[in-house]
Amino acid sequence: MKIVLTADNHLNYYSQKFGAKLIERREFFGKAWWETIEFAIREDADLYLCAGDLFDQVVPRNPPRARVVEGFRKLKEKGVKAFIIGGHHDTPATLSEGATPHNVLAKAGLATVFENTDGFSYEVMEIGGTEVCTAGMSTNRKLQAGTDPLENLKIPAHGDFNIALLHYSIEKMVPYSEEEPCIRLASLEANKNIDLFAMGHYHYPTSMKIGSSHVMYPGSTEHHNFGEYKNETGFLFLKEEKGEIKKEYIKTRCQPMNRVLVRTSSLPRDQLMPRLIEEVEKASNSKGLLQLVMEGNLDFEWYSKIDFVKLTKVGNERNFYFEYDDRISLTPEGDGSPTSGRLEPRKEIIELGNAFIEKCQTENDKKMWMKALEIARTYYDKAAMEE
Repeated sequence: MKIVLTADNHLNYYSQKFGAKLIERREFFGKAWWETIEFAIREDADLYLCAGDLFDQVVPRNPPRARVVEGFRKLKEKGVKAFIIGGHHDTPATLSEGATPHNVLAKAGLATVFENTDGFSYEVMEIGGTEVCTAGMSTNRKLQAGTDPLENLKIPAHGDFNIALLHYSIEKMVPYSEEEPCIRLASLEANKNIDLFAMGHYHYPTSMKIGSSHVMYPGSTEHHNFGEYKNETGFLFLKEEKGEIKKEYIKTRCQPMNRVLVRTSSLPRDQLMPRLIEEVEKASNSKGLLQLVMEGNLDFEWYSKIDFVKLTKVGNERNFYFEYDDRISLTPEGDGSPTSGRLEPRKEIIELGNAFIEKCQTENDKKMWMKALEIARTYYDKAAMEE
């Protein structure tokens, strides 16, 4: 039995920061996902499993919907049986949001979609003389933080080989936020008849065995944000024989992504801009995405000499997309070393406000600027106390 396992494809990806380039950015997500379809057909796979977040939104645009229908129709024509669950991005949180965007595939008979979020649905089929039971449960976006989605649930295991599709984090296996649900290892151990836990949600490929059960995350097929720039992108090709599973990681062609970290301690003060531009130019790729991260301590005087407009212009000219992440902590004028005092120049705020007050021609303008200075000073003092 041959299985293609994919997840976190995020078709119809959305991010405001790409502006007019969003359509072109989306094309990379679409092309990477399409590689899973072509591979499944080329390798004559028996099963195609999508473990959530096929789409990046509950209501994607029509072009990616049409492409998905085309892809799953090709799978069906070649005899590849497809199963899908909804993930955190493409499962409705309320009834008012309607059905999952995969619903059209189910209605067209192109895939089995497990839309239930509080229990498992399943289907049993025979592949090469083996009874295969595939069960799935879509993400429940109403679950409270720390909840175990599998608590008190028995996963259907009615075949010789049993598969469970899920889209959650698993404790001690992948990083997760305290604000999200998490499957406990004990819940997996309680479902020991499941041969393969096909998982989505974690964007980096990883796997482990719990008893005799294989637990596998294929990772994402395209980078979703700069925090993933080092991650490989791809999907899993699994071959099952006599209960044993051999896996092969298949890489996808993603859009180049890079992040460069510059610490202020490494920058000569009189060469701030030339060095920053040099770092950007070295890391640039005309087809790629680049993030410049600047961190460390810097005098306000020298910080004011950084021309962020020019830096952005250079970055945009040399990359498909560029952004900077300013993590610099401002220090009082001096040698740039950290101090225990306030990090913002309170005195300059007051002097600047008083200068505007003195220039006022009318009493109303004067009152307005006095009020503005009071608000600015109060806000600053509050922020300094919180630090």
